[in-house]
Amino acid sequence: MNEPTEARLQMAGHWLQIGHPERTLDELQGLWGDAAVDFRAYLFRGAALHQLDRNAEAIDVLKDGLALHGPFLPLLQVLGSALRSEGRLPEAEAAYLQGLSLDPNDPDLLIGYARVCLTAGQAEKASALVERAASHAPESAVVSAARAEVAFALGKDQDMRRHSTEALSHDPEDPHARALHGTASMLTGDARSGYNSLASAAASQPGDQDLRAAAREAKLINHPLMLPLRPFQRVNPLIVWIGAVAIIYGLRAAGLAPLSFVFAMVWLGFCIYSWVVPSLLRRYLNRKWGA
Repeated sequence: MNEPTEARLQMAGHWLQIGHPERTLDELQGLWGDAAVDFRAYLFRGAALHQLDRNAEAIDVLKDGLALHGPFLPLLQVLGSALRSEGRLPEAEAAYLQGLSLDPNDPDLLIGYARVCLTAGQAEKASALVERAASHAPESAVVSAARAEVAFALGKDQDMRRHSTEALSHDPEDPHARALHGTASMLTGDARSGYNSLASAAASQPGDQDLRAAAREAKLINHPLMLPLRPFQRVNPLIVWIGAVAIIYGLRAAGLAPLSFVFAMVWLGFCIYSWVVPSLLRRYLNRKWGA
């Protein structure tokens, strides 16, 4: 392979690494001959298509690469991720298991397989796979992020925040780590940090509508008009209602009917506020964010 062709392949890998998959595909367009079927050409093209959510195309490219070059761990890893994104979980599992049969301790393959298990609702199995990966790569940002994902699936909000903070400390600009940290912060009651992280993640991935919606919802919760409602956001509404009714009837039973009436009126006003204000703010923010 001549030097210009090798340089083009290296540049394609560079663009992929810094988050410009379109530029990667542009570089690969000019390859011909042996370079066009180099294993890196298949890997970079498949990974770029996967980053662009063109997963059906990515799967075809990666399978062609595997058919030509045989089982190659990076190709299997990206193939498993693309299959998972397409919802083809049995095929994704098969890709990761094939890779793990070649290297049972590869942290990236273990994390990828764990994410397939999370998608399938197998959080405990995913946790075991992540911890196995952690034993081989304890300082990995990917492991910290995966631990946060498992904690979220298991409903362990404080653990999720701790692990997402670790992931963010490895790479403060990583959108995935920021999204995890933002979600964990919202779940643990730190709405301001949650909004900052989610807004940053959404800004770096403008095409991700789920991230955009999460950031918009965090912005809503941080609005000053939502301050009276914030203490109740993490409490089951049914429990709040039962508590309010118990107070009203308890005051009446204790012979404090005037106080019971005052509390009932305050509660009614609070209910109206909680129904009207969030709805109006959400409509305002949706217009402002172009939703």
